[in-house]
Amino acid sequence: MSQGLKRDRCLQILGLSKNQFYYLWKGTKPGKRESLTTTWRDPNTLTIQEVDNMDVVDKAVDLKLNPDHANWYRLIAVTLAIMGYYINHKKLYRLLQFYALLDSPRRKSGRKFVQYRRIVPKGPLRVLEMDIKYVWIHGARRQAYILTVIDTYTRYVLHYDIGFSMTSHQIKAVWEYIIAEYLQPLGLSPDEIDIEIRNDNGRQFNLSFN
Repeated sequence: MSQGLKRDRCLQILGLSKNQFYYLWKGTKPGKRESLTTTWRDPNTLTIQEVDNMDVVDKAVDLKLNPDHANWYRLIAVTLAIMGYYINHKKLYRLLQFYALLDSPRRKSGRKFVQYRRIVPKGPLRVLEMDIKYVWIHGARRQAYILTVIDTYTRYVLHYDIGFSMTSHQIKAVWEYIIAEYLQPLGLSPDEIDIEIRNDNGRQFNLSFN
């Protein structure tokens, strides 16, 4: 490092982690060393004995290869505990990591965001937005839900509903009101209706109209 080589590259060459590099010994007793055995209780004889960690690894591999068993080290640790092994998920993780038996972490698909955030509606009843907000009712000492549907062109609130619950059936009733009060009087055919509805994809908004 004194000759200009980066710290991370030096640690990679030496096989050290950042924690090991910056660790300062305080003169206290070192931590407990890793055990080479695991306590096992025979479910038939109920005798307790120490078995080699490789026996635990072999059992874990059998469980990982079993298509009917969840291939997750935490659930494997629970299964091993049921089989009589005194082991937690931390030790099992260390053993599987040492023998390169850990699966690659699952990658989250990620959230899908709105592609165009700036809304430019061409006229009324073209882009409608709905959202649910919460308000504290002091007398009832509980939260209430407020559903609001707004026309983004005129900024006019087409309808709103308030209740201590807000289900998909209530939201469907609100939209049936909007259709009856605002869309049907226009006398448009289904092909002439072009409306974009925007929301935050909450579970209450999973609607289906017949």
